[in-house]
Amino acid sequence: MGSAWIYAGSFLGALVISLVLVPLVRQLAIKREVLDAPGAHKSHSTPVPYLGGVAMVVAFSLAVVAGAVVKQDLSFSGGLVTFNRGLVLNRGASTLGELFLVLGLALGLSVMGLLDDLKGLNPFLRLGIEIGVASAVIAYGIQFTSPLPDGIDAIITVVWIVGITNALNLLDNTDGLAAGITGIAGIAFFVLAYANNQPFTALLAIGLSGCTLGFLRSNFHPAKIYMGDAGSLYLGFLLSYIGLKIRVNQSETPQLFISAVVLGVALLDTTLVVVSRIKRGVSPFEGGKDHLSHRLMRLGVSVRRGVTIILLGGASCGLIGVALYNIRGQAGYWVVGAVLMIAAASTVLLTTKRAQLAVVADADRSVA
Repeated sequence: MGSAWIYAGSFLGALVISLVLVPLVRQLAIKREVLDAPGAHKSHSTPVPYLGGVAMVVAFSLAVVAGAVVKQDLSFSGGLVTFNRGLVLNRGASTLGELFLVLGLALGLSVMGLLDDLKGLNPFLRLGIEIGVASAVIAYGIQFTSPLPDGIDAIITVVWIVGITNALNLLDNTDGLAAGITGIAGIAFFVLAYANNQPFTALLAIGLSGCTLGFLRSNFHPAKIYMGDAGSLYLGFLLSYIGLKIRVNQSETPQLFISAVVLGVALLDTTLVVVSRIKRGVSPFEGGKDHLSHRLMRLGVSVRRGVTIILLGGASCGLIGVALYNIRGQAGYWVVGAVLMIAAASTVLLTTKRAQLAVVADADRSVA
């Protein structure tokens, strides 16, 4: 019962703090003129305030630190509450020491994103910093674990962290999309971590869901505030980290793909964008209207309905990821195969001649 109240408190705390802070940072952004101006590849026609990511950083940090302190230093038994001293800075999977590491690395990426929002950074500098952050995670002793050699697992870990961090950054292209997908994935990861008896990971996941859903109230179309790179890089790193922490049965090979399935929408969007831009001779680091949401809208779907469709896709991925954890034997391979087929079908739909011509036309207009 004690743990349930801690999880509920962390979720509600992150949600409420986010709801309170977002309007405040919005006013600050307007006052300081920290605005996202309309541009060639952007969908909004009037300037929209940034700094929404700052509100989520504060909300998440306060909620999960408070939850971790209570979870770690208080024990509940027979209606009695006991305070356990001396555990706070111990190194381990459920300690504040690891939490401070995670928050520090995430905050570093958030600051980098804020600088990129305000002044612009070289994409290769950003990439180098992200690789450094991934290396720090591995140095702490946390990485993807599989029957493969440790060196290959380490490479997969770097690719995973950098890839998911940037996937969320790319997914933040339409009102409510990145925040919604993160909130949904956080709930799925919470269920997986709770089932695995991983309280620290469960706390991170439910806190992340709370702060993003609180932000979503002001970010859904028409958005009153954007999270900016300060928010999307922060969320992306946390999702990648939580995905690494989810414990799976290594003898069940399909379970190694659980985190990738949960984040399937972000991975599909990134893959589609990168491949599309390379085929058109455009740098993957440049902005554009070639994302899942843009392609759906070109097929006649409204912004709200398009985002809702993608969020339902994200929820489906979360449910499939949870189901995959409970499946044993060859059935797991069939589930992974079905997910890949759905991804292929979605790609075929969203690269129709009509959608592709619209992408090219938008690119031509932005160049002109």
